[in-house]
Amino acid sequence: MSPRRVDESMALITELREGSLEAGYAAASARRVAEGQPSHTSTRSPLVIAFAVIVGFLLVVSAMALRSATSVVEQARAELIGQITARQEAGDALAEKVSALEAEVAGARSAALGASGQSGVLSQLAFLQSVTGVVAVTGPGLTVTLDDSADAVSGADAARGSSGFEAGRVSAADLQIVSNGLWAAGAEAISINGQRLTTRSAIRFAGQAILVDFRPLVRPYVVTAIGDAKALQSSFGSSPTGSYLKSLEDNYGIPVAISGSASLTCPAGVPSALVSATARPTGIPSTTAAPTSTATSTRSTSTTTSTTKTSTSKTSTAKTSTTKTATSPITRVTTSSPSTTEIRP
Repeated sequence: MSPRRVDESMALITELREGSLEAGYAAASARRVAEGQPSHTSTRSPLVIAFAVIVGFLLVVSAMALRSATSVVEQARAELIGQITARQEAGDALAEKVSALEAEVAGARSAALGASGQSGVLSQLAFLQSVTGVVAVTGPGLTVTLDDSADAVSGADAARGSSGFEAGRVSAADLQIVSNGLWAAGAEAISINGQRLTTRSAIRFAGQAILVDFRPLVRPYVVTAIGDAKALQSSFGSSPTGSYLKSLEDNYGIPVAISGSASLTCPAGVPSALVSATARPTGIPSTTAAPTSTATSTRSTSTTTSTTKTSTSKTSTAKTSTTKTATSPITRVTTSSPSTTEIRP
């Protein structure tokens, strides 16, 4: 067996490079000429031109359709933004009007109570308004600040427990626990990011957004509590809520900051509705006595009638009918006031 040539493997490559393709093209060209056709095809044939025109037309139509769809979406988005802006401006104007009316009602109430010499009722009303969150409260207190972790992890595998919230992110349940802990520690008023907590407040979530009274909050979450700063800090730090915040910081990297202050302000909450009543008498008290044996009885709405029968002899009987009219309803007015109450320790 003769040894293999060194350049034997190059023969096939040389043949493919130099002759095989040209020979195939030449054979195809000769076959087309023998059939009476041109030796080579041209890109200028009517079929190719028609195909190119159709494809170009379809591309133009598709581009125009996409552009029109995009313009419709942008137009709808612009209209929605305009509606939102208009509603916000209208809401701000109504809020200013409500504040002015509240101030007017508060002034009229104070003048009426002061003129009638009921200063004790006025002071009691001011205390109840500060407790229920109708008015703003200023005084010493404690602030608890929570924020999401810097490396908060996303995804289902990162959910914290069964709450469904991502690890490293503050949840509505966290703010609920902090608020309840501050109430238990002796807080007199609490607000979260400027939203006052009242007896009708709710801390909840919608997706990943945290809402207080249906108003979304933006991180960081600052919980402000009015009360004795030292007592609050000592009681809150040693409570189960303090341990819970410590576990959030250690296990999930959620930063927690607790600090006392000599002067904090909790704004007024959602104002209460104004309820008024006007007393209108339903009848005039009257007493009717019958001089003979015939008795006359008068009845009206909300009227109680009592009859007394007195016998003087076998042949003479007198009946007396007395009509009592119920007292008129008491006028009750419940208002809100935009004033500020200061609580001192």
